[in-house]
Amino acid sequence: MKKKLITPIIMVLSAALLYYMLLPAINIHDFLFWVVLIILMVELLLLTSVNELITFISHKVNRIKAVEKHNLKGITIATIAVIVIAVLYIVVVPMIYSPMFMSSRYASRIAVQEVSFDEVPAYDFNQTAIIDRSSASILGNKVMGQMSDLVSQFVVSEEYSQISYKEGTYRVTPMMYDGFIKYLKNKSEGIPGYIIVNTTTGETNLVRLEKKMRYVPSAYFNNKLARKLRFEYPFDIFGSPSFEIDEEGNPYYVCTTYTYVGCDTLKKVTGVILFDPITGESTKYAIDEAPAWIDRIYPESLVREEIDDYGRYRNGFFNSFLAQEGVIEASEGYNYISKDGDIWLYTGMTSVVSDSSNIGFMLVNLRTHEAQLIGISSADEISVMQSTEGEVLNYGYTATFPVLVNVANKPFYILSLKDTAGLVKMYALVDAQDYQQVYTVKADKDAKTAISELIALAIGKAPADSQNSGTKTLTITIQDIKKVEIEGNTYYFLLADEQLYQLKADLSNITKILYLQTGNTLEVSYFDNDEIRVITALK
Repeated sequence: MKKKLITPIIMVLSAALLYYMLLPAINIHDFLFWVVLIILMVELLLLTSVNELITFISHKVNRIKAVEKHNLKGITIATIAVIVIAVLYIVVVPMIYSPMFMSSRYASRIAVQEVSFDEVPAYDFNQTAIIDRSSASILGNKVMGQMSDLVSQFVVSEEYSQISYKEGTYRVTPMMYDGFIKYLKNKSEGIPGYIIVNTTTGETNLVRLEKKMRYVPSAYFNNKLARKLRFEYPFDIFGSPSFEIDEEGNPYYVCTTYTYVGCDTLKKVTGVILFDPITGESTKYAIDEAPAWIDRIYPESLVREEIDDYGRYRNGFFNSFLAQEGVIEASEGYNYISKDGDIWLYTGMTSVVSDSSNIGFMLVNLRTHEAQLIGISSADEISVMQSTEGEVLNYGYTATFPVLVNVANKPFYILSLKDTAGLVKMYALVDAQDYQQVYTVKADKDAKTAISELIALAIGKAPADSQNSGTKTLTITIQDIKKVEIEGNTYYFLLADEQLYQLKADLSNITKILYLQTGNTLEVSYFDNDEIRVITALK
């Protein structure tokens, strides 16, 4: 009787251990569920075979009768059948639901509306994220390094979620336990805070919490966030939780739930779990019932996959690689814009048969899944980065991935230029439709002033907020004047009162510039840029 209990006990212990360690969802759509089931069935098959062998060897007198008596062939056949069914389910079903047979379902995973460029909000400094993840990480580590009481026990997570917070754009990331030993030492109290970075100004703060976070991804055992969620929601499939804060600055983990067609095919968002890492309490919401302050329900990786499926299969599977009529795909990277209080992922859309150009932009709301396609031709982001780096080649700066902005109802890319240490040294504005038009300013002023000057330089007029932009007005007398052609643009350099001025010729000022002579007096608006004054307007 005791021998008969050995196999069931081993199987139960194995199942419990696998569940605790791998945390599969008890759900036929979860690939990990089938992996665990196959492991258990193989284990049962091995235990059955060993049991039969021991029984056969131990009965020397009447082996045939003993084998028949202890025969476990029924269990063996059933086990093999389960393994075969599991393998067929995770291999054959995805083949049936592949793009070859279901291209329309892949193309319709995301509902895309074609809109005009007017849908991109007009440039607003407070709503434009010009500091990327790597720069935010440098700023966060710098602030953390100044906290001597924390730096020996905790490290900063590299998550840096992009969020819309208090009418601005920020990146926010939690602190983490610095290894298992540090966890054991601090687990009774928990994680003491998080870091928030303003992605327009670079202002960075470490927020210390009155009540600390106990259930986090870097914890172990039952305090590990994934394990806490799995035990509370054993049947739900979810991905990696993202860290966010509400409008009062309270920390939460946002955990998106999914389902599939078959197993691991045609992934679809079903809802979201909002988890409080301080109390361990959680609430499950349908997508349209989730709190409005949540910025990321649809993860970037899924959205990018859906965008590519839309562009690739909207005219059928075979067209995607034969005629390729109308086949488009997302460009190499993506960034974010803040719109209507939400965070939207944007990426350029390019034809699969073209080179360094976009045929439009795709905007996707990461909270609601609303998708908009803006049909406007432009340079692709990688070409813009290369063009900008070429403009400051002597400095050796590296361009960040650009952000799309609407300046005077015209598409521009704004980006930063960083040195080898990852510090922002310059800002650049590039005409999205003519990426040879690159405008740069040094980042030695505050960001708002520098970018105001940058926009003034690009559009050839003073910004609306001229008092805060650094723009000045002065009457000058020309001592000398020189005309220079630079990359197809005409510039006039004026020497007046022993000071050098730069003036770009365009349709708004060409009639005035043509008749300028030595000795003329004129009123100009300008801003200082290194050793030269850049004229933004002639009076």
